[in-house]
Amino acid sequence: MMKISACILSLLLVAFIGHAQTFMPVHSPVLEQEVAFEMANECYIFFDNFSGDTLQLRWRSLSVNAPEDWVIDLCDYGLCYAGIPANGTMNPVYDTIQPYLKLVVQPGTSPGSAWIWFRVFEKDNEDNYVDVFFSLFTPGTTGSAEPDVATFEVYPNPASDLLFLENKNDRPRWARLLDAAGRTVWGQSIGAGGQATIEVSAFSEGWYFLRTAGSHQTQKILIQR
Repeated sequence: MMKISACILSLLLVAFIGHAQTFMPVHSPVLEQEVAFEMANECYIFFDNFSGDTLQLRWRSLSVNAPEDWVIDLCDYGLCYAGIPANGTMNPVYDTIQPYLKLVVQPGTSPGSAWIWFRVFEKDNEDNYVDVFFSLFTPGTTGSAEPDVATFEVYPNPASDLLFLENKNDRPRWARLLDAAGRTVWGQSIGAGGQATIEVSAFSEGWYFLRTAGSHQTQKILIQR
């Protein structure tokens, strides 16, 4: 009986590992970086391979919001492209090699900021994915490219049980909370001058990232017990 139970437990463990997240962005799913004028700026997001085996990643471009005269080209672990294509496939990686997405950004003399969103997933398994974001800005600017900047007050930070969001704008705004893997764990439209409450007691401890419509800025929120 004990041998049967051990066998069943082993099978369940294998099944769990097979469906676990096998890669994550290094440090954060959001890269915030200042890019210099009249230069080709390299902006990297690397990924850790936790699979213990060969890993091959694909990516999809979900949103590109940048000044029209910025020149932005994409490289991944395998190829470099002119501009940002709709999707692509990286070379396989082994052991401790870190695949990556790299943007080469040439803002020329144009001030401003960019918010660029990719979904990265395991080849042949789109359920195993992370969303990553490049938040880029030129000297003298912030992460906000739009004049109609969304303003949210968030408290407490750090949070343990409840997190409160207040929309200080004169119109409804959509807000969403991302975990360290870039997955959306909460999202809601908040009315003008309204408030939302997020129960974070069931969330894992660690850093989370709040994104609000109308702003390219990302707020880091720590959840701890």
